[in-house]
Amino acid sequence: MKVYPTPENEIERLRVLNEYAILDTISEKEYESITQLASYICNVPIALVSLIDQNRQWFKASVGLDASETSRKDSFCQYTIMNNHVFEVENATEHELFFDNPLVLGDPNIRFYAGAPLLNKNGFVMGSLCVIDTEPKKLNEEQKNALQLLANQVVALLDARKKNLEYLDSQKELQNFIDLSKDLVCIANLDGLFYKVNPAFTAVLGYEKQELEGVPFIDFVHPEDVSKTLEEVEKLTDLKQTVSFENRFRTKEGSYINLSWNTSPDPETGNLYAIARNVQKEKLAEQHLKEVNYLLEESQQIAKIGSWNYSFTSKNLIWSEEHYRIFEMDNLPTDELFAKFRKLVHQDDLIILDNVIDEVSKTGKKFKTNYRIVFPDERVKYILAMGEPVMDAQGTMVAMNGVVQDVTEITVAEQNLNEKSKEIKDIRAALDEAAIVSISDRKGKLTYVNDNFCAVSKFGREELIGFEQPNMAVFFETDFGKQILENIYNGTIWKGEVRHKAKDGTHYWENKTIVPFLNDRGIPYQYISIGTDITDRKNAEENLISALNSLEKKNRELDEYAYVVSHDLKSPLRAIYNLSEWIVIDMPELPQKVKENFDLLRSRVSRMENLINGVLEYSRIGRVEMEKESVDINDLLEQLVDSIVPNNFEVSVGSNFPVVLAERILLQQVFTNLISNAVKYNDKPLGKIHCSYKSVKDYHQFTVKDNGPGIAEAYQQKVFKVFQTIEARDVKESTGIGLAIVKKIVEEKGGIIYIDSKEGEGCSFILTIPKCQHVS
Repeated sequence: MKVYPTPENEIERLRVLNEYAILDTISEKEYESITQLASYICNVPIALVSLIDQNRQWFKASVGLDASETSRKDSFCQYTIMNNHVFEVENATEHELFFDNPLVLGDPNIRFYAGAPLLNKNGFVMGSLCVIDTEPKKLNEEQKNALQLLANQVVALLDARKKNLEYLDSQKELQNFIDLSKDLVCIANLDGLFYKVNPAFTAVLGYEKQELEGVPFIDFVHPEDVSKTLEEVEKLTDLKQTVSFENRFRTKEGSYINLSWNTSPDPETGNLYAIARNVQKEKLAEQHLKEVNYLLEESQQIAKIGSWNYSFTSKNLIWSEEHYRIFEMDNLPTDELFAKFRKLVHQDDLIILDNVIDEVSKTGKKFKTNYRIVFPDERVKYILAMGEPVMDAQGTMVAMNGVVQDVTEITVAEQNLNEKSKEIKDIRAALDEAAIVSISDRKGKLTYVNDNFCAVSKFGREELIGFEQPNMAVFFETDFGKQILENIYNGTIWKGEVRHKAKDGTHYWENKTIVPFLNDRGIPYQYISIGTDITDRKNAEENLISALNSLEKKNRELDEYAYVVSHDLKSPLRAIYNLSEWIVIDMPELPQKVKENFDLLRSRVSRMENLINGVLEYSRIGRVEMEKESVDINDLLEQLVDSIVPNNFEVSVGSNFPVVLAERILLQQVFTNLISNAVKYNDKPLGKIHCSYKSVKDYHQFTVKDNGPGIAEAYQQKVFKVFQTIEARDVKESTGIGLAIVKKIVEEKGGIIYIDSKEGEGCSFILTIPKCQHVS
């Protein structure tokens, strides 16, 4: 039995052949011309464009043969389509495949056959371009090549025809699509006029075609959207880009609907091709969705609840916006979020959470659990998580949905409440241990007393509960007692000191606070009294007042004594000073050495008087109250410089000195001593003094700097002690008490004073006073 050849891709080949839609079509001159040319080139009487169908070969074009088709099993071309090159049979009568073929034995008496496969670009052979002769022969290579080139041209014609048919079909389909489309499809010309519109304009907007075509499209745009629309259309002037925008378009009845436009220009004509979709419902739905989402977001934000979804398939975790806010994170890709989430969860709680999820995966039950998240700054949030599994049709858990709630405030409040509860218990225990506590009803009868109340009052509990506090009835009849009652009856807390009488007749003092408890109408229904026994303090206060009065009397006596002593000491000193001066005046013939001794005597008397004055001033510092006033330090320094500093000194005073609230005379003493020392001990031909100010935290800092000999470090602490001088008093006249006065004044006011100096390089006295003395 003879077996006929079939390509391996036969089914696909036949499908592709049918897609060309060429079978059984009328003759076309392009294909006829190719067969004529093939017949001429190969010098044969017959040439065919043969297409191999399932059971036949059909001829699209032929030369020298009247038949339009033959049986496939008798065809020579069924062997040609098995090759990708020219198939040639030089003498069919001698060929093993064709010697008994009906087309060889009978009409058209084929002896010679050559076929070039019609191979398309996808590798499918549709048939062949074949040449036939009734005499045996053989083609040369040029003829074979020419035959294959012509076959390729046939394929090109088939492809072009197919594309043209597809284009025509698509054009027809497009027109049908445009006509049937619910979207608005239109063409606008260069003048901005509607050129063509589809029927949807009638269905959507209510206009007929003739009411739109030839009318400017901008006339139908909502006035508020005209500018935006023209801006978008302007972008099309380069005839390249496509624009998408939305605007509101007027319907025939006068209302406006939202249209979403996609518009492209035609580079050749400049016409605009536009499609508009009625998005009115979508706009309303979008607005509704926004409102719903807004409400959902607001609800989640108010409740501090976020939602989540986790897919076991993709391993992706999805969070709502509020979930991100709770975890204080920016949005992350879903495949990164899970790892970030696990980093935030407290390590101890992560184990618990994993166990919960594992249990859910086994049981398929809902879960509810708490865990903590820890931020990089070590802040902790408490999270309540709830979720449920999502099952597929086979009952396998594929995902989990759930919510989280920030319960930090609740948790912390519960913790605080527990702590407060314990604290209240501790406070009550402490009160019972140290305070006198009682509770009275609105009529003043005791409903509770603690042990301290009984101990200090010397009454038993059975003598107190259900009765008014003993001895208080008489007390509340006094003006002071009536004032207390009026306060607490009005719901006001009263605080004060009360003297009570104990059961044995002795008295004790109590520092008492009475707190009224109010009902819903603001009326007291009970009172709690908490007090401390201050009997010892009151007794000590009485003793202290007595001691202070005694001390004040002694201070006055001491001041009077100091005045008398200083007066009695200074009187003979003044007499000695005056007498020595008169002797020198009355006896001008005295030797020079005697006069110098008298001068030395007077200087010693002056030093003694200054020493007495200094000791008195030193003793009064911190003991005598002086009135404070606003002192402009800048003015004060200028006055002192004018009165103290001689002409051979150069003095500079900063301009940023503050105004302070202080005792003027004390500040004057401080700066007078410092500036006079800078003058007294200066060893330069031109002395220099610089006064400056610096504001430091909580303090004013003042500096008096000179260019004198300086003070060695060994003496920098000694100079502040009473009667201490650096140089001998015979060299520099000094009482040795000035800097001691300065130090005592500064330290009495809460400041400090110190020296910054090196021997031979001048000296800086730096002092501070608290800014509580500051005015401006």
